[in-house]
Amino acid sequence: MIDIKLYDRNLTTPVFKENLTERVQNLSFSTKLHGGFHTCSFNLRADLPDAWGWLTGKAFYRLLVSDVEKVLFEGRIEDLTLSAGGAGVTAYGYYANLSDVPYATAYNAVASVVIKAVLTASCAQIASDQTNIAATDITITSAADANYLDIYPNNLIEKLLAFSDSTYGKWDFAIWEDRIPYLTKRSVSSSDWLVKLGDLSRFKLKHKSGELWNSVYAIYDDSGLTRTADATDAASIALYGLTREKVIPHLGTVVAATAQAQRSAWLADHKDIWPKLEDIVLGAYVYDKYGVKFPSYWVRAGEVIRIQDLVPTSADAGTVALDQLRTFFIVETHYNADTGQNRLVLDTESASIEAILARELSPVKRYFV
Repeated sequence: MIDIKLYDRNLTTPVFKENLTERVQNLSFSTKLHGGFHTCSFNLRADLPDAWGWLTGKAFYRLLVSDVEKVLFEGRIEDLTLSAGGAGVTAYGYYANLSDVPYATAYNAVASVVIKAVLTASCAQIASDQTNIAATDITITSAADANYLDIYPNNLIEKLLAFSDSTYGKWDFAIWEDRIPYLTKRSVSSSDWLVKLGDLSRFKLKHKSGELWNSVYAIYDDSGLTRTADATDAASIALYGLTREKVIPHLGTVVAATAQAQRSAWLADHKDIWPKLEDIVLGAYVYDKYGVKFPSYWVRAGEVIRIQDLVPTSADAGTVALDQLRTFFIVETHYNADTGQNRLVLDTESASIEAILARELSPVKRYFV
């Protein structure tokens, strides 16, 4: 059973205020990378005086959604509306704290070191436990460009992580339980969740060749406009019989190795045509690797799901890998308690204008700027 509890604003010694479970209607919550716990929204049954009290007195209160064993959402209440039927409430995960205070201290260090300093200096609501921030190895300087300093931590972190590391690949930053920060390199070596097509409420699979890029160069400043050498993938060019070249513009004043890292990371992520699961919605349940059934609201961003019968047996590689044929990395979840369904956004979600607009216009979508 989903439990919804309200606490005051004191995160050091929080004071429990109320169990809201029986008063909540139209509950939904989401997770996202980068970010972690993303949004939680609901309507609260309340008479006018009580609703007015929420509107005027509950801003930035802590909201905790759980089902006894697992935290499903932790965040702070920000958006409140008043109507004849009660109060409308929207809370945002504590990644929102990264948009409160800009960072203005010069740096010349690898991303993980900068991130630790940024959290300590500008993010008072984030836990001091930084043991889950993995080390990166590409040095970036705040002198690279005006947009690398005097910006909010969430924007800065996302810019820094685009440089990846010397072994390329994607990095994800999130704030999870107890407001603890996590920086992890994306890896798929095992499945967190197993489902079959019958467990899905709906899905749509699409191949989009226009998102293939098998040659890449980046532009940066080194006493003037400078271009990296092209990074190409010969196997991709031979397979598809076509060279498609991507330019990464305006990295600012960075050393050659830094620009090359972002260039090569882009190539590694775009050299193949992956099927796009444009619409995947879980039903009420999913299964772990042992076949144990769990509510689908346990699924969160940063986990790996495997759809066991999505492709014919002949197309199955037989190992757990990010093949985009049946194994997928989850970058967003949107759970609706009324329908018992969880919509997933995968790392191969379509980049078409139509798909982007559909996601941006979702009522639970918000980016911190």
